[in-house]
Amino acid sequence: MKEALARRKAADAQPDRKVSLVDRVVDDLGTAIVQGRYPEETHLPVEATISAELGVSRNVLREAIKLLSAKGLVRTDRGSGMTVLPRKEWNYLDPDLLGWSLSQPALNEDLVDELNTLRELVEPQVAAMAARVGTTIEILRLFEAYEMMEKAPNKLAGVEADILFHRRMFEACHNKMLLSLMQTVAVVLRSNFSLAIEVDLAATQYPDDHLLVAEAIQRRDADAARAVMTTLLEKNRNNLAKMREMLRQKT
Repeated sequence: MKEALARRKAADAQPDRKVSLVDRVVDDLGTAIVQGRYPEETHLPVEATISAELGVSRNVLREAIKLLSAKGLVRTDRGSGMTVLPRKEWNYLDPDLLGWSLSQPALNEDLVDELNTLRELVEPQVAAMAARVGTTIEILRLFEAYEMMEKAPNKLAGVEADILFHRRMFEACHNKMLLSLMQTVAVVLRSNFSLAIEVDLAATQYPDDHLLVAEAIQRRDADAARAVMTTLLEKNRNNLAKMREMLRQKT
């Protein structure tokens, strides 16, 4: 244990290792908060205690706390220390927070349902907007992503191509606010893929429906693009329900 702490302190002193140490502390503390080890609206231990537990300097801890604050997990106040904020104030669109939350079985199902509802509200409109404002090159990139889905050598490559297709569609909207949601979509798609692996079911990407979306966008038919994307997402929700039922039967 002492040797491990010594190695961490030595790494802490090296500037090129500081970022990775901060990331590790963010991950450790973020996971602990999401798991409920540090309940909402309670104080975290003092800096000296957490630093000693994690084997890092206070400077590294402070940098990590700043990042956790940006994610809406904690607040720091002079005189009262660090407080875990209520879950309703957490930034669930943050990819790290999503990842920590989705790794908790008690949170997973409801959170995925909420994320899929967000997709159903947003992505049909994204498809319609891409049909209206996407450039010729951006639309060609959409077809390239579809072809990658079709030719994917394995399930993982298919999922990554699926994510790329949706990213290309978001990019074709020329809207930074919408594009920032793409990270959330990627997390949901990977979560669905993990569930498909768990129940030994092919990770269904519905390539034919993706082609219909791309073709509608290419025709500049916003209504058709919206309708096909809505159908695709409905199939996704039905497939998710099927996988959950298979998992329940398996366990």
